[in-house]
Amino acid sequence: MLDTQSAPSILRRAGVVLLALCAFELAWMAWRIATGADYSYNMIIPALVGGIYLLRGSLRAAFFLVWIASVLLPMALAMIVLTLLQPFDLTLTQWQLDPGTQLAVLLPLLLFCAVLHWLRTELLRQPIRTAILSGGRREPSAHLALGVGIVLALLALGGHQLGRDADLVRKAEFLAKAKHGEEYHYYASKITARDDMEGTFVEAKVQAWRADRIDTVDVFWKEK
Repeated sequence: MLDTQSAPSILRRAGVVLLALCAFELAWMAWRIATGADYSYNMIIPALVGGIYLLRGSLRAAFFLVWIASVLLPMALAMIVLTLLQPFDLTLTQWQLDPGTQLAVLLPLLLFCAVLHWLRTELLRQPIRTAILSGGRREPSAHLALGVGIVLALLALGGHQLGRDADLVRKAEFLAKAKHGEEYHYYASKITARDDMEGTFVEAKVQAWRADRIDTVDVFWKEK
C-alpha cells in the first residue's frame, strides 16, 4: 500500500506523542513522590529532547530515535519478564491483596513498550526512509539495533538468574523463616554480598507471604 503521508507530518505526530509521554511521566512522577512511593526510572528528559527535535522536523533525530527505540524495546520487555521471575503464588497473592500497586508498576512499563514500538514503526515508514536517503544519510540499521537490544535483554535476564547463588538463596530464606515464622512462604528477592577485610557479608530482602499478608524480611549474615 502506498504511504501518502509526508515525512514532516509523520515527524510532527511522533514529536507530539513523545511530548505527551513526557507530560504523562511528569504527572506520574509527581503523584508517586506525593504518595511516598518509589520512583526509579525517568524518561522525561529524553522524551522532551526527542519530541522537540521531531517537531522541528529533524531527520537526524529520527535516525537516532529509531536506534534508541529498537534497543530499548527488548530491554523494556525484559523488565516486565523480570517482574514475573518469582513464585507464581507470590505474584497471585500480590495481585489479590494490592492490585493497585501491581498496576502502578506494570502499566507504565506496558505504556513504555507500546510507545517504543509505535515510535519505531512510525520512524521507519517509507516517507521518512526516503527523506533520510535524500539527505545523503544511510537508513538506520533497525534490525541490527533490535538485535543489540535483544542481546542486552537476554544478558540482563541471564545475569539475574546466574547472580542468584543457590546456597545464599536457601540460607536467606532459612534465616527469614527462623525470624518471621513457619506460617509464611519465603522468596529471596534481592541478595547483595560484599567483601571486606573482615570477610564476606550478605544482605538479603526476603518476601514472606501467606494468603492474607505479604511482608518483607531483611536478613544479614557473615558468610565467611
